[in-house]
Amino acid sequence: MPGAGGGEPYRFVVDETSFDFRGLTEEQLMKLLDDFNDVLDELQERYKVACSPQWYDVDCADETKLYDVLYEGGAPKAGRDARLWTVRLMDKCPSWDTELSGRPDRVEVGGETREGAGSLGYAWRRTRHGHHTACVVFPVARERGWQPVSAVEGASAEPVTAEVFFLAGPEALNDFWRSLFLREDVAETDFLDRAREAFPDLVLADSLSFRKFDGTYSEMRDWVVDVLSVVQDHFADAIRKHAGKPSDVQAELGQYGLTLSPESPKTHKNKKVMRQRDVKHEGETYCCEWHAKKEGHRNRVHFTLPEQRLGGRVLIGIFVDHLDT
Repeated sequence: MPGAGGGEPYRFVVDETSFDFRGLTEEQLMKLLDDFNDVLDELQERYKVACSPQWYDVDCADETKLYDVLYEGGAPKAGRDARLWTVRLMDKCPSWDTELSGRPDRVEVGGETREGAGSLGYAWRRTRHGHHTACVVFPVARERGWQPVSAVEGASAEPVTAEVFFLAGPEALNDFWRSLFLREDVAETDFLDRAREAFPDLVLADSLSFRKFDGTYSEMRDWVVDVLSVVQDHFADAIRKHAGKPSDVQAELGQYGLTLSPESPKTHKNKKVMRQRDVKHEGETYCCEWHAKKEGHRNRVHFTLPEQRLGGRVLIGIFVDHLDT
């Protein structure tokens, strides 16, 4: 067992209080278990997802423990394959630190008091102290995204509220990771590592440096996160949709409040200048001619078109005040 107050600070925990099977038919429950299993399985491929050591002992229906449904096949009924898959996935989850100091078992979410909510208490405690932790929920849960969770801390008589992230599908991962740049005030030294989590469809060159901008890291960080968000979420689709026609791609991406464009024909004619857009990555050279402009005269993020050599991903190659044109 982890030492008192220590233990690994997990980023994801399963909220055992979200297993609410009341009123579900066998078919509905089986479908929801399959959906939950798909999400948990996908998360476990990339991350450690922790759980309560007594996760199976929570009430999932009136006078019914989760153990009775999943292990024993009791009512409310669900298909055997779905039940056993849930058990296998949950058994793969390590237990969070049961001796973490200040972790409550009683919390309030959306005006509802939840007893025996160890995982919610763990996420609340870690979040309160700067390590935001997301709760993976069974699909019937109402909570999604950032939600206020309240609990009593230490000897205080008054509850303290922290915003905890509730995750029902892997599509919400991007929102979670991107929010942390601001919520945890991510330092410059940690930016690239965090960005690789938040933007898995991008490739970030090791040579990227905020020192090459005309501005401090704190001035530039949030704009860079916005740029990376738009490039990951929309750039490749816009290129395909408009067959690479720059003016149409620019117009579509402009709706997200950013100015993105390729180099001008004049710049293309100057081979020496164009070589400034070349970036070496893992022994290959890539042309990062597309760029986002923070201001008309300074601060650019340069990147490639979707690259076949990178599995269709985009290389973010250059942070710079301005390149020659």
